[in-house]
Amino acid sequence: MVLEPVARKPRPPFSALPLREGDPPYSAWGLYGPDDELGTLNLLTQDRILNAIKDVSTGESVGLNLPLNVPNPPSHNRTGFNHRIKHSAPRNVYDDFIDMNTQCSTQWDGFRHYGYQAEKVCYNGLTIPDISGPNASSKLGIHAWCKRGICGRGVLLDYDRYAESQGIQYDRLGGRSVTLDGLIACAKHQNVEFQEGDILIVRFGWTKAYLALDGDGRVEWSQRRPVTLIGVQTSKEMAEWLWNTGFSAVAADTVAFERQPFAPVGEIGGLEKYGLHELLLGGWGMPIGEMWDLEALSEACTRNKRYNFFLTSMPLNIPGGIASPANAIAIL
Repeated sequence: MVLEPVARKPRPPFSALPLREGDPPYSAWGLYGPDDELGTLNLLTQDRILNAIKDVSTGESVGLNLPLNVPNPPSHNRTGFNHRIKHSAPRNVYDDFIDMNTQCSTQWDGFRHYGYQAEKVCYNGLTIPDISGPNASSKLGIHAWCKRGICGRGVLLDYDRYAESQGIQYDRLGGRSVTLDGLIACAKHQNVEFQEGDILIVRFGWTKAYLALDGDGRVEWSQRRPVTLIGVQTSKEMAEWLWNTGFSAVAADTVAFERQPFAPVGEIGGLEKYGLHELLLGGWGMPIGEMWDLEALSEACTRNKRYNFFLTSMPLNIPGGIASPANAIAIL
């Protein structure tokens, strides 16, 4: 049975969250029903997919995926990618085997990856025993997205190129926090107009800077403590904009989409004790894409003077999966 988006219903504003008394702050649990496994992917209706396809003008396709062994070593002390080839001698036949942490390269964070930390619940109330206990189920696994795949209108905010045009300098491998004003200024510079259901993709220049490192530089980067990573600012105004604009998913070329270390406390417009990972994944069911290779897409969008495209992505069909390589393609 194909899992279709639920019937469209009025989308409540950010100010109405949480939708139910007793649910975690800023959550939208129940909006698409108690058994929903698609979250904001419900916004990718057939009409919106069709409109995104109709907008294709050149047919140029761009892969958005880093090699599975990049970065190497991976961040956060995670296990890296391992590839082994077996020769079925004496025949001229080969098999290969891979072992990897799904967080170690271009990937989607699924709804089981990161939930509300203090409350210890994930989207629609999924608990830790539901995910990793002896009687765990596959509910909210990333396999649910594979019934339809992720298809829709992608929009690139090329913040790295915008910053260069404005003389804005920053460390692309550091912990810069890009504000909402910065994103909006970038969108205005590119003449981008958003539509409900868009898949927002932000290029900060992390991939470009990382790939320029030599082997020693990559080892040094992986060992930095504390971990500092460029990304969008963790703020209430950022969360409100992401929700009210109606994005179906977000992604970036950096390691966590939002700036690390997460800094909800002390920043202007902070989210008290909450980070965007908690709200997007745990509160709204909004996929977060990380470490996407956006270099060729940046060149194609600049050359064509357009920043929207048809985006397709098919995660690995892993029952109960936590995350997956994105397998994403942009078609202009």
